[in-house]
Amino acid sequence: MLARFFVISLAVGSSLLAESGTTSIRFAGVQADGGRDCSSCHSTFGAANSDSRNGVTIDVVDYNPGVAQTIHVTVAHPLASAWGFQLTARPVSDETQQAGTFTPLDDRVQVRCDDGSKFGFLSSSATPCAGAREFAEHVVAPRTAAGAGFTFDVRWLPPANEVGDVRLYASAVAANGDGTAAGDRVYTAVRTLTAVGACNFTQKPTLRTAVNGASFQPGFSSQSLLSIFGLGFQVPGRTRVVGSGDIVLGQFPTQLACVAVEINNQRVPIAYIQQDQINVQAPVLPASGPVNLVVILNPGKPNEIRSDIATLTQLQTFAPAFFTLDGNQIAAQFANTSTLAADPSSIPGARAVKSGDILTLYGTGFGDTVPHEPSGLQAPSIAALTTPVSVLIGSTTLSQADVLYAGLSPGSISGLYQINVRVPAGLPSGKLPVLVRIGGLQSPDGVSIFVQNPL
Repeated sequence: MLARFFVISLAVGSSLLAESGTTSIRFAGVQADGGRDCSSCHSTFGAANSDSRNGVTIDVVDYNPGVAQTIHVTVAHPLASAWGFQLTARPVSDETQQAGTFTPLDDRVQVRCDDGSKFGFLSSSATPCAGAREFAEHVVAPRTAAGAGFTFDVRWLPPANEVGDVRLYASAVAANGDGTAAGDRVYTAVRTLTAVGACNFTQKPTLRTAVNGASFQPGFSSQSLLSIFGLGFQVPGRTRVVGSGDIVLGQFPTQLACVAVEINNQRVPIAYIQQDQINVQAPVLPASGPVNLVVILNPGKPNEIRSDIATLTQLQTFAPAFFTLDGNQIAAQFANTSTLAADPSSIPGARAVKSGDILTLYGTGFGDTVPHEPSGLQAPSIAALTTPVSVLIGSTTLSQADVLYAGLSPGSISGLYQINVRVPAGLPSGKLPVLVRIGGLQSPDGVSIFVQNPL
């Protein structure tokens, strides 16, 4: 299914004063939150970090998944006498999400949960944030002698699963203590933490099969998407989906959650991992097989573990297959929208298709494109197939004029293709089969689209 493959104006008020007991959330400097920090209000001296005398520091060490540690946020300036801060933790792979949980260690700190409102709601041991984004911050800005600085302590429990690097964002105010936003300095800091003690697999992984990532059937082709099935790829219940922070210079990672895959001795891009499944993109492969595949745990570490070598014999020139939403209905959207084209009685939020609609159909295994794109690269805006396709809906073969584009899906991994089509007139209503043909090969049967033409 597509989801398993692949599986961003708030008013600013005086509530951000360092002396206030309720600060607005989403002001820690995270770009995914709008990039705002405390200088949105405390702007006497310009943007954050404009005054180089002292600042804010985040004292913490790299994290062990599920092992708590204390984060020390220290704010200092030689003229300030009141102090405030806001701290959040985000996985680099997707900075819209929370990484772990915060707990106050004393009554100077509170944790607020992001429910979309200006202030969020207050977390407590009885009602934690339950996965929502969290912001640790001061309750009432502590006062000290001028220049003494202040350290806030926050208990942080990292995610139980390895989620890759985590970034801590802090925005802090070194205030003059006059109860207003004037005359205060603002500082920001970012600290990136790496997971340690995470690559500690001890059991050899077991390979069962590797199949087409869309159809889950044996045929695959050069640079197509594959699903590898077996056991021991992750601990039970742990999953890892590639996120935007894992993609560097447009390239998908070849190591994810302490797992790597080699096909014909080449490390390949990985998109998803769970205990019994890994989704990858094949490299450029020879015209004929066989193809060797191995799964590697703890890659590059002294405790690296390799699976037995699997030999894949179903290499084809093309391996056309459509992704599905439920094992049957094709993964399709109405063009230029996020609305799914499917039976709304079985797929919530979907809409039935009618003649004249323009749809985007998603699949893999359609071969080379112009321009050619390397495996694991995010596709450019246009990369059309070098071999023409024909599409059938029901018993109707679409005219070439109704196949508007066939090529890589822009912005996606270079093994994910899309075919944009105009639904022809004269189709009967109901679930109709969908097929694609390319280079003398045809996509598997059993994929349908729900059509509902007006009577």
